[in-house]
Amino acid sequence: MFDSCSEQMVAMRRVWRFPARADRLAAMEGVETAAATEAQVRAIWEERWGGLIVSLYREFVAADVEGLVVASEGEEAALVTWHVDGDSAEIVSLDALIPGQGYGSTALAAAEDLLRARGVRRLWLTTTNDNAAAIAVYLRGGWRLVAVHLDHMDRVRARKPAVPLIGENGLALCDAWELEKRLR
Repeated sequence: MFDSCSEQMVAMRRVWRFPARADRLAAMEGVETAAATEAQVRAIWEERWGGLIVSLYREFVAADVEGLVVASEGEEAALVTWHVDGDSAEIVSLDALIPGQGYGSTALAAAEDLLRARGVRRLWLTTTNDNAAAIAVYLRGGWRLVAVHLDHMDRVRARKPAVPLIGENGLALCDAWELEKRLR
């Protein structure tokens, strides 16, 4: 049937295919994407993340990243941010400000297209072990789990003591899951 898991994932993406990026935006009436300003990133990060993102290998503030905002009828609906290093880019944050409507997926797809056009070949991100809904979206979108960083959240809590011990779905908030996607 399949010679590798990668071949199986390609076949599965055809079955679970998200609409083409341009088609997705066109089908969402009143939806626009625009470059995120540092002020927008700072405001959203302050509200949702305490202003600082602790990644696997570094910490980020709003001035360190680029991003896109998806707006619906003039209201911010999603923000995606990234940091480029050569032909690789880390997705630093993805916030669906209006959850459950596809705005987060739309923002991520738009970022993938933009970064691909800029010559980025590898995207990577981390999420926490409790974030099951996001992990499912990433896997359906062609992302692969490449590493689990055990007890990473202890490092995060050392910098951000307000991070809880229990996360979504009542799960202990312990580990960082690293996912990647190769862009063609």
